Amino acid sequence: MLCSLLLLPFLCAPSAAPAQEVSEAAQSVKFAISREPQGFDPVRNTELIDASLQSQVLECLVEYDYLAGDQTVMGQLAESWSVSEDGLEWRFQLREDARFHDPFDPPLWPSRSRTVTAHDVLYSWLRQADARWKSGGFWSMDGILVGIEDYRRATGSLDPQQAASAMTNALRNGIDGIQVLGDHELLVRLQQPDPNFLNRLAMSYFMVYPYEAVTKDGRSMRDQPVGSGPFQVKEWLPGQTLILQQTPAWRTELSPFGDGATLPYLDQVEFHVVRDRATGAEIFRRGEVARLGVNTTGRNVFMQDGLKLKPEYAQAGLQMYDNAAADLTMLCFGMEDPVIGDLPGDEEGNRQRRLLRRALALAFPYDMWNQVFRATDFAIKADSFLPPMVPESSIAPACQWNHKDLEQAKQLLQEAGYPNGKGLEDIEFVLSGKNQYVVDLGLAYQQNLSEIGVRLKLVPLAYEDQLKRSRNADAQIVMRTWVMNWPDGALMLQNFHGPQVGIMNYSAFRDPQFDELFSLYRQTTEGKERDQLLLNMLQILEEQVPAIPIDHRRNVLLVQPWLQNFRYHPFQSFFCKYYSVSEH
Repeated sequence: MLCSLLLLPFLCAPSAAPAQEVSEAAQSVKFAISREPQGFDPVRNTELIDASLQSQVLECLVEYDYLAGDQTVMGQLAESWSVSEDGLEWRFQLREDARFHDPFDPPLWPSRSRTVTAHDVLYSWLRQADARWKSGGFWSMDGILVGIEDYRRATGSLDPQQAASAMTNALRNGIDGIQVLGDHELLVRLQQPDPNFLNRLAMSYFMVYPYEAVTKDGRSMRDQPVGSGPFQVKEWLPGQTLILQQTPAWRTELSPFGDGATLPYLDQVEFHVVRDRATGAEIFRRGEVARLGVNTTGRNVFMQDGLKLKPEYAQAGLQMYDNAAADLTMLCFGMEDPVIGDLPGDEEGNRQRRLLRRALALAFPYDMWNQVFRATDFAIKADSFLPPMVPESSIAPACQWNHKDLEQAKQLLQEAGYPNGKGLEDIEFVLSGKNQYVVDLGLAYQQNLSEIGVRLKLVPLAYEDQLKRSRNADAQIVMRTWVMNWPDGALMLQNFHGPQVGIMNYSAFRDPQFDELFSLYRQTTEGKERDQLLLNMLQILEEQVPAIPIDHRRNVLLVQPWLQNFRYHPFQSFFCKYYSVSEH
């Protein structure tokens, strides 16, 4: 498939050697992205790319420390904070020089700008939790902030007036977990101590924006975002191009690189959607975009002997970064499905369906997935649900169902009461995408299952449609990748927490014992007790098989030598306010 020239106007530029003529302006840079962003509204996040682009325009109370390169956070809108001895009360002092800037016409304010206040924080967080918006990010607050569940239930009232009144009252008085103490002071109360609370606040779901950008007629945060960040939208063609420009009169923030400069360095940042892998590799080779996420195509162009740069590119100064991603790709089974799920009160049937899920797991084409989709070098096999960077992964036992074994699968199928598949209905595999390589994976799975007598029906859907079916518990088998925002087992195991069904629990897995253990696990900060809770939860997942861990990706990036100040960070993709472009 060829990338349309309408997608990337600069593709018609004369071919140039790497690191030549990246842009017309000295401090302008272009990036190619493969996934189409959905917009700038934090309650509409569906992709990591959405959060990455939103973070250039909108801000949170805190952000990841770019230079530290780990889970360390630093103040962003918050100038300082303090926490009570019991870890339950946090007081944040907002910086007084933070302002919203509106680049659109007609502007929200005559001056196009106003001060950010604690009331804006309250509004943004309450909107995220408001049941009427059906945000996929409510999981980030659920069970964390005092009173947040009561507020969500109130806004979910079937009576529209009662729902609206619940938010009006909360905006006026706050809720127990979020209290405005002054224009620049906020009090946050937690249900239990959370050692990763500041990391949580660095997520895009806690971004802050003015209520006027949502409530004024004709305005939409999706397409016309108003934030306090270093960049603002200059041009936004959904599905094609996003051009950001430096925010005029942005607050003074000194560069951490000791050169006396103020941030941001760049005058303009461009993101262009490039779905075709060969096109992405070629425009990077010509020096037209600043970085490339390496896949099979990129490896064939730039590398040899596995992941070693070819001499000509190493001599040209290309920088390579190879890091384990904080993620997990898994195969999820619909636990509410009458054929493969877990039904209340049906003890014998549930035993049979557990055996069936194990058989389905043992027939997945892991070899093809690794060799074709991951090209061997771009992922590591998952031993458990916890990525290697999670400290607790060292004690997690290996999953016994995430490998191909058709003989064992056939035996389990017989024990489940379906000898050679006799009496078993067709099973649906809902695919994310209609591309041939996605369909090929489904065909390989279909072939494996046919060898043990199981008929698999493939249902290729657009990503958004697959996501909708998954959240509605309307899919028997799906694949998904979950990206962590910090390395903690609770963040991964929350995918199986009962209250998250319809939000992030795509398996619709409900197990009272698991939920009780999870609540205790989240309240316990460290030690043998926490480790044992983890092991108990993993044992339940091993027995019940709501999902199967497949692999953890490796992030292999190539970066042009003229992109200065670049650092790889495991929990955020773009730190554009720190980048600069050298003369070349």
